[in-house]
Amino acid sequence: MNGQDLYEGLRYVDPTLLEEAMEPVKQPKWRRYLPVAACLCLLLAGTAAAVLHSVEIRILDVEHLEDYRDADPTLKSIQNGSADQAYQAAAEVEITPLASLSQQIREDAAAGRRSHKFDSWDEATEYLGVDLPGPEGPTDLYFKLEEGQISEIRLSVHNTYEGEWHAGIGVTAYLYTEYYSGEPGEFVLFHGDFEEIQAEELTLSNGDTAQLVPVFGSNGFGTVMAFMARGQGFYIADAVCPEEYEQQATEKVIRLLSGI
Repeated sequence: MNGQDLYEGLRYVDPTLLEEAMEPVKQPKWRRYLPVAACLCLLLAGTAAAVLHSVEIRILDVEHLEDYRDADPTLKSIQNGSADQAYQAAAEVEITPLASLSQQIREDAAAGRRSHKFDSWDEATEYLGVDLPGPEGPTDLYFKLEEGQISEIRLSVHNTYEGEWHAGIGVTAYLYTEYYSGEPGEFVLFHGDFEEIQAEELTLSNGDTAQLVPVFGSNGFGTVMAFMARGQGFYIADAVCPEEYEQQATEKVIRLLSGI
């Protein structure tokens, strides 16, 4: 499974994959985190002004997942009962007009090139032609098409932290154009024995509001995810780690969002 496969799929969290993700592997750091879960994050775009918006965590009825298909164009293949737990991070963000994107990305879309790798976040946003703050580090960019036009853009930076605690940590941001047919946000589906999903609203040091959702499985591994909406961007900072390091992971994802 490559990065584009992950982007095209849903975010599925499986306890076995989480445990495997903690094992060191000799790959570039940005790739070591990816096998943990297939990720479909829906993000959003808007104007250059950093207007604050909200994120709402909605616990989903897993026996009626097909009812949510209209909220996300990639949910059309999901079936009732295909997860043990699930939630939606629904985001209020501004739309990024297609006309505001660079000529280069529109030409790439027409030519069928939908993924790029950049040495930094700034290089990626310069390519987009959009002023979108983000973390430092090598940045992967993917975008999706609807009606032959760019509808959703994803930028992501992933790192692995080792030492006393070992975790895959990343930040992802999404932008949406007027061609996006779903509801901005992300669907997260859990397979296996996980604790009950609970969300906590936080006020970050930069004044933004974020939703924090830590979920761990019976095998002692899990995810800590924090969601924030600002202006045209929907941001997700997430960590995969053993439960004993939940506090360290939580502090790290909060610092990442606060620094944007």
